[in-house]
Amino acid sequence: MHHLPRAIKVIWYEILALESLAWVVLFVAYWWLENNLWSWLPSWGLLIIAGLAALNVIVELILIQYRYAIYQYQVSETDVEIKKGFFFREDISIPIARVQNVDLDQGPLLQLNKLYKVRIATGGSGHTIEALDGNDAQRLKDRVMALALEARNAR
Repeated sequence: MHHLPRAIKVIWYEILALESLAWVVLFVAYWWLENNLWSWLPSWGLLIIAGLAALNVIVELILIQYRYAIYQYQVSETDVEIKKGFFFREDISIPIARVQNVDLDQGPLLQLNKLYKVRIATGGSGHTIEALDGNDAQRLKDRVMALALEARNAR
């Protein structure tokens, strides 16, 4: 089984920073509304927002390490396996013969870190490997598509 590249943790930290920024915006908006427009809003609402924000940051900081350790993938002659999840574990096995397409996607954070998201599409569903570096992503795509084509021709 292969792990995701370590750079994925940087992306998860960046996402956490963006979530934290959203909590700050919510806190400031609530404070402004309470003091300027809606004086009937309870002051303890600010404490609830701050507490939830702090709890979110603490839990996410702890879970990033575990999420990285648990997330694994593997390609064999017969299937693609993906293991992920902390509280809700998933052990996904995608038969090679059912693979219809493999796409490589990049959002802004993946582009900054030179990573690709790998989407494996089957007839009824799709599965994702969250991030691989460019060379690994292209090799995985080529291998899975070659194995899928071989499996279709063997029928």
